[in-house]
Amino acid sequence: MRISTRVTSHGPIFDGRAQRAVRGYIDDLEEEGAEWALDHVRATFHAQFKSPTGYYESHVRVRQEAGGPVVTDGGRIEYGPWLEGVGSRNGTTRFKGYRAFRRAAAALERRIEGMGYRLLESRWIRRMN
Repeated sequence: MRISTRVTSHGPIFDGRAQRAVRGYIDDLEEEGAEWALDHVRATFHAQFKSPTGYYESHVRVRQEAGGPVVTDGGRIEYGPWLEGVGSRNGTTRFKGYRAFRRAAAALERRIEGMGYRLLESRWIRRMN
């Protein structure tokens, strides 16, 4: 007696469509998260800055890097670390910083899972079929 089997595979998992959709989903989620964090940082500035000139805020943006999108002030503003509270002067003055980037990162960490589910259901599930 002899039994032989043959399996043929087809569909999105086997032809690469699902893998491309997952990569697109991850890229979209990273971009949406970065934009959300940027809005959070700016909202902190608006709520906390006593005499805003807009100069520092104009340098804070989402920049694409090798690992994905990053919210940054570009590192060119001398007093950026002081405003965040991580500069050397923060230890010698009463001002401890606004912690805008750290607060945005913590808030994004709490929300990213829900953002991911919403994005997956609204845009990406149908692309994986």
